[in-house]
Amino acid sequence: MASFAGFKYYGVNSHTKYPEWSQKLAAYLTDYDNQLARFEAVGECPSNVEASKTDAVQQSVAISALQEQLPYATVQNVYESFWDPMSAFGCYLASGNPDNKNLQELLDKTVEDITK
Repeated sequence: MASFAGFKYYGVNSHTKYPEWSQKLAAYLTDYDNQLARFEAVGECPSNVEASKTDAVQQSVAISALQEQLPYATVQNVYESFWDPMSAFGCYLASGNPDNKNLQELLDKTVEDITK
């Protein structure tokens, strides 16, 4: 058994058509109040440093356990080798599977692309 640690980032594509609105959305999603509201709604640990220091978050048994395991955890690094194949898979399905490919074959190809 092993523990894995992950981190959440909100980024803005530098080529976006609406950079100011994209930056405002990222700032909104990561601000103190919204991170705390998400914690209260679903129990997810805030990635906002100040929100994660609140008494409510610190008293969460699940979050406390995760914090205690952090020194022993393996950092999860997920890069293009994962997201590019997943994006292709998702876009293909979102287009309605136009070639009517077998779903298991699509999944197998996605895993192959990720692990090569």
